[in-house]
Amino acid sequence: MAAAKHIRIGARLRHAREHSRLSLGEVAERAGVTKSFLSRVERDITSPSIASLEALCAALGLPLADLFREPETTLVRRSDRPRLADLPKASDVVDTLITPADERHVTVLESVVPAGGSGGSELYTLPSECEVCFVLHGEVEVSFAQETFTLGSGDALTFGASVPHTWSARGEEGARILWILAPGLPDPQGAVR
Repeated sequence: MAAAKHIRIGARLRHAREHSRLSLGEVAERAGVTKSFLSRVERDITSPSIASLEALCAALGLPLADLFREPETTLVRRSDRPRLADLPKASDVVDTLITPADERHVTVLESVVPAGGSGGSELYTLPSECEVCFVLHGEVEVSFAQETFTLGSGDALTFGASVPHTWSARGEEGARILWILAPGLPDPQGAVR
């Protein structure tokens, strides 16, 4: 028989509190417990009663079941990465999806770009809030209406995904680029790059 897993509910409560930007005192007051008790619970020093757990979860707007839920993990092997739909591009750019297609918190794509490859001559936007262009190899120019940035291997540029932009590989060697978008794209396999 397998040993029962010890679930660190205190760390999960602290994460929920910090995510909600609430202080120890605010949550303790809402839950009807002392600040020192909540601090001990968050450090997994004290095991709270079911009634205390229910009160803490209610104070945080957190379903009690979420404290005991196993975290989801998804392994995407390089050989299993879906290739994004071949949409019109300025060159033979190969985009693969690194995160699972149904992941909604973040979308991570890898672009393998031949010399002269680009996201096209027209500026475009993506349906997300934040976009990060991280150059794994080569040199890439990211262009906006009024400004252009040149990035080398190891450089990263963060910008609003709704800001019209495009990009191109510079030099004879092409480039490998990691694109990170948060929140995740609603349909990453239909993403226009």
